[in-house]
Amino acid sequence: MKKAVFIILLLLFGIAESQTHRFFYEVKYKEDSTQTTHQKSFTVLDINPDETKYYDYSFLEKDSLNKINQSQNTSWTAQIPVTRKKSTNTNINFAFAGDQLYSYPTQDVIEWKLSEETKKISDFNAQKATSNFGGRKWTAWFVKQIPFSEGPYKFTGLPGLIVSLEDSQNQFSFNLIKSKKIDKTYDTKNILEVRYGNKPIMITEKMFIKKSLEYYQDPYQQDREDLKKGNTVVEIEGVKYTKASDLIPLIKDEQEYIRKHNNPIERNKAINYPVK
Repeated sequence: MKKAVFIILLLLFGIAESQTHRFFYEVKYKEDSTQTTHQKSFTVLDINPDETKYYDYSFLEKDSLNKINQSQNTSWTAQIPVTRKKSTNTNINFAFAGDQLYSYPTQDVIEWKLSEETKKISDFNAQKATSNFGGRKWTAWFVKQIPFSEGPYKFTGLPGLIVSLEDSQNQFSFNLIKSKKIDKTYDTKNILEVRYGNKPIMITEKMFIKKSLEYYQDPYQQDREDLKKGNTVVEIEGVKYTKASDLIPLIKDEQEYIRKHNNPIERNKAINYPVK
């Protein structure tokens, strides 16, 4: 963490001239609320002059490899990437319903309660704040010395950068691990706003829920239709299928997986998938 603090101080020294301030967070989470252990990933918060972007670090890894190899390899994660314009509470969410990527806006106002409590996080004096957001109780620690009213995911609105964040049930936690300054605004249009040539379809949040439920009802709809037409073979994960009825066990497995891995950051937005 000492090295991370040094990098942050260098970043702040050149704040007036910088185009992108990038902060890296370690995220521990449970896709299934009954899990006994956490999964772990790394995410990126890009603070640009006009907007903020939050997405998985694997996007950057894939982007670099694609540029080197001139390929279009794709990747995605369970956590929903978001972007928002400066000084607004409107987030653009990017999420899949089946194989189709969608984007939809949400209004996300977070009301914080500031505490006088402070604690040392590395060389910074971090201040405590709490909030109820997305059906969870959150505790955040922010640093006024890093003058960005931003944080991971949709967590914004404090008088300083959020360096640590956790929900009361210990299902999600975000901790700042390092930062860097990029002199030119980093272009994410081929990994986020346009995903490797495929632009997400802009819809409403209500419509996204509808699309997700439609996919859940029949995850292999297109494959089943192809098989019903006859004279075709569908290959899924190395196994060849010739009859539509053979996909029924796969449908049930996929539905069970979706129901089980249904523990989003905003718990109150978990889709109510019916048991089939």
